[in-house]
Amino acid sequence: MVLQHTHVAPGPSFSSRYGLATERALKPGRLAGLLARARAGALNESLIAGADPADSRLLAARALQLTSPRSRAALARGVDTLLWSAQAAPSRWRVRPQRDAVCANASALGELASLLVSASPLYARGMALLERLLTDGTGAAYHGDAEVLGRMLEECRAAITGSD
Repeated sequence: MVLQHTHVAPGPSFSSRYGLATERALKPGRLAGLLARARAGALNESLIAGADPADSRLLAARALQLTSPRSRAALARGVDTLLWSAQAAPSRWRVRPQRDAVCANASALGELASLLVSASPLYARGMALLERLLTDGTGAAYHGDAEVLGRMLEECRAAITGSD
């Protein structure tokens, strides 16, 4: 038996076409992305409470936003800013974090910042927890002691890495 060679036209292979089709089907879409930005606070709270991002297009869009390289870099800068603000002189133009609590947990904050800029996959629930920790002026970083902040940072790390 002689095998015949057939010429295959250049173009995307089946696997790459399948990957593109799958990506399009699973992507939440632009409108969902815009709505997710507008409702970021409520969606973050849903993710923190344990909602599955696959349950809705808005949750999926918010999860994608939180775990994007841009968001990861912004949160890493936020951690660095928190550390800097705790050590800087007081200013009436910004809310100052709880100095003793932040300085006592500086190594944990540094580890989180390193994790954020690494290539490892991160979970949206943990990213939402960390965003809340950094932006909530009434939270543990601003009105808590070192032990409370330490527990919050442990919870963030566990949720970010998926080990919670």
